[in-house]
Amino acid sequence: MTDGAGYDLVAEPWIRVLDVDGVTRELSLLEAIEQAPAITRLAGELPTQDAAMLRLLLAVVQRALDPYVPPNVDGVATIITALRGQWPETLVPAVRSYLDQHRERFDLFHPATPFFQVPGMRTAKDEVSELSKLIADMPAGRPYLTMRSARAAARVEPGEAARWLVHLQAYDPSGIKTGVVGHPRAKGGKVYPEGVGWTGQLGLIHLVGTTLAETLLLNLWAVVLADDARDADLPPWERPPQTLEPSPDLLSRPAGPVDAYTWQPRRVLLRGDASGVTGVLVTYGDRFLLQERQDLVGKEPMTLWRHSKPQTAKYRRDIQMTRKHQPGFALWRGIEAVLPGAPVVPTKGDPLPASSRLVEHAERLAEAEALTDGLIHYRSVGMEYGAQESVVDDILEDSLDLPAVILRPEQHELRQLAIRGVESAKKGVGALAELARGLARVSGAGRDEAAGPGDRAYETGYSALDRPYREWLRRDLAVATDDPLLAEQVWHQQARRVLTDIAGELVVGVPDKAWRGSGPNGQREDVGAVWCRFERMLRAAFPRAYPPSETTEVSSQEQRP
Repeated sequence: MTDGAGYDLVAEPWIRVLDVDGVTRELSLLEAIEQAPAITRLAGELPTQDAAMLRLLLAVVQRALDPYVPPNVDGVATIITALRGQWPETLVPAVRSYLDQHRERFDLFHPATPFFQVPGMRTAKDEVSELSKLIADMPAGRPYLTMRSARAAARVEPGEAARWLVHLQAYDPSGIKTGVVGHPRAKGGKVYPEGVGWTGQLGLIHLVGTTLAETLLLNLWAVVLADDARDADLPPWERPPQTLEPSPDLLSRPAGPVDAYTWQPRRVLLRGDASGVTGVLVTYGDRFLLQERQDLVGKEPMTLWRHSKPQTAKYRRDIQMTRKHQPGFALWRGIEAVLPGAPVVPTKGDPLPASSRLVEHAERLAEAEALTDGLIHYRSVGMEYGAQESVVDDILEDSLDLPAVILRPEQHELRQLAIRGVESAKKGVGALAELARGLARVSGAGRDEAAGPGDRAYETGYSALDRPYREWLRRDLAVATDDPLLAEQVWHQQARRVLTDIAGELVVGVPDKAWRGSGPNGQREDVGAVWCRFERMLRAAFPRAYPPSETTEVSSQEQRP
């Protein structure tokens, strides 16, 4: 469905970036890589679009450099060391040569091989879908994330369409798709749900540098395959053009990270030309079940993992599933997942979750001293789907900065210290929630009614500890190698102070009758009793915030019959 001239993504502007001067620009694929040392970050319409674009750029750079740079951390560290505002002189020619070699496959409207699309797709009635099927921030009937006018929603520039095409192949929701003519699974003009795009299934994390160049290098070769395996790890533009049929070698793929970064779960065709895009056809493409491809655990670096007990029981072998990000759950609260070698305690003897290859890669970068500012910067991005994963509910993003020293293999105690800091925060927030529930009860609320104030206090406590924990992690753990216990004392004192201040505000708000007391089954309970219980729980959560004699005394009292 192309009506005219093509659109060469190697040369035409379409990738949105923020440069070091704070200016947002659109660059071609080649320009984005050439100018990466002068670009702060990608700046697409959504964080998920930037994540999908980063994976695309990584696939290009990795394939371009493969013949020239050793595919390991030492090779990356060498380039980062040489990176002083510009690429090493051998890198850009390698990328330019690679893109020239495959340039025809980067034409958005090529009649035979349009980029990330299948030519000739059509419905029985030659219908075409509206752009809401392509553009994630203007879903059909729910334009809650867009300020577009009706006219602006009817046509978009080819560069923007290309960005959303990359995003669609990564994050497209599930649901019924168009049954185009010739689709092997089409029934009655429809293709029934086969799940969301592969990247949408990830608990995606990646490393961030001070420039786009550093970001690319830090994530490069997070998984290193054997030489013969690398030859099979190809992006779509190095494979035969796709058709409506599943790829013939589907059962043996994804072959590696490049294949996973550019996986094609949809068959798509844009309607338009270089003057603009007005419609799209979207249907299902290359699907795979993660449960049947457990070797992907070692090939997809940009995710966290979890052991699935139900899937393990179903398949009768250890099954690892991606661990998606949860709304309201900050990355630091599950810090053990982003620390190499951290002891994650299994539930009732279940196998441990697989470690993230990106986290292992970060450890190697720290050992190679490839981190220019002494910190490892994690960024997490995820899409939350609703209604049987057929619509987008929310986009989740977070970041976490860790001192590089904590990733070194010998710094086991520092990793334990960071994990204990999270565990103490959890106990402290639990104490605050119990205080809120107790105050609600002595104010006259029933047990069920007291749950609401407890939940709100839980959220408030974690929100209040968010910034202090992150600052403590960056500031105090970086210098805690000589005296870890002193750093832990600093955290306990600060966290206790934050939660005690919130607790004081809760007490101020109770009615007078709460001080007189009430309680179920004739048991007397008042504000004083609730506060004493809170203090005991707080001491248990943050023992180093109190003099040793105080903590010991409280501990012995709690053990008395």
